[in-house]
Amino acid sequence: MSSLPTQYPLPATRFVKQLEITIDGRPLVGNRTGIGVHTAEIAGRLAVEPPPLIASQAEIEDRTEIESCRFRIDRAPNGILWQQFVLPRIARSGVLWGPHGTIPVALRIPSVVTLHDFTSITMPGRHLLKTVLSFNLFIGRSLERAGRIAAVSRAIADEAIRSFGVPAAKIEIVPNGVAEFFSPGDHAGLDPYILYVGTLEPRKGLEDLLFAWNTLPPARRPRLVLAGDVGWGRASQHLRERAADDVLRHYKDIEFTGFVTRERLRELYRGATVFAYPSHFEGFGIPPLEAMACGAPVIASRTGAVAEYAGDAALLVRPGDRYALAEALKRLLGSESLRRELRARGPERASHYRWGRSAAMMTDLLGEAAR
Repeated sequence: MSSLPTQYPLPATRFVKQLEITIDGRPLVGNRTGIGVHTAEIAGRLAVEPPPLIASQAEIEDRTEIESCRFRIDRAPNGILWQQFVLPRIARSGVLWGPHGTIPVALRIPSVVTLHDFTSITMPGRHLLKTVLSFNLFIGRSLERAGRIAAVSRAIADEAIRSFGVPAAKIEIVPNGVAEFFSPGDHAGLDPYILYVGTLEPRKGLEDLLFAWNTLPPARRPRLVLAGDVGWGRASQHLRERAADDVLRHYKDIEFTGFVTRERLRELYRGATVFAYPSHFEGFGIPPLEAMACGAPVIASRTGAVAEYAGDAALLVRPGDRYALAEALKRLLGSESLRRELRARGPERASHYRWGRSAAMMTDLLGEAAR
């Protein structure tokens, strides 16, 4: 099993393989979260002929980065049943890529699965029931039958070996990356704000962020911008009410943007005074990497691959430690020189993690599985 490199030199040329690839496209349906971003960024860069076939049970409206792929939509009301009973009839030759970690039990062709995390098993109370069922029922069999396994970080690879007995030689670390689209621009202006990007759900640590934000002196407390779809869970459902109370009590605004376009996301990263990502658990953690690439000063939990890719280019705190988060916010907001230092370090560190290299690694894995 390879280690997670600290630098990714991109290939000078791309050798195009003759390989029929079918991709389980369910992560691409609806607004893209982390797995959807991973799937799209890699699928569109796979150096294979014919272009990959992305199959799904519903329309894929956002085809950014995957315009060159082929598509097949077999409509079904339930994604789990579609994967288990329809996808095997679609993927009948070549190799199947399961970017969500699982494959159909009845699949008859070689396959590669990607592991992002095991939180539906270790933290079932923090996921929707359908997510738990779709993953937990099929993950063991999928890992056993897959020809090769891609893990987005060493932590996830180690967990697969420890918990499922997966042979180390079967796993390759294929980390997430950041697109060249995310690059530095104008720095924070006259309207300072703290930015969070991601789904608004319990494991993302938003209660910790609200606590830390409330500890800042009211006269110098920046606006808090939360960008992302509202997820599930009681904390998420009551987040707006809690925020409204904070507004009335402290005369400061909390802005909920909802899901934003890629262009708007880059603009938010570039203009942020501080980017805060207090997640309790991640397999990798893409938003801090994107924020670093755009030159935002980052504070993030030491979870997933964040510590590995961030190094000294971000302030890291223990997951769930809201007091450490509050201190990090105060420290960064109170030091223009530290913000300037992180703005300079972030893009350089992020440049070592590019989707092109991850796609090249995935192309090789798919080819090995097919053989």
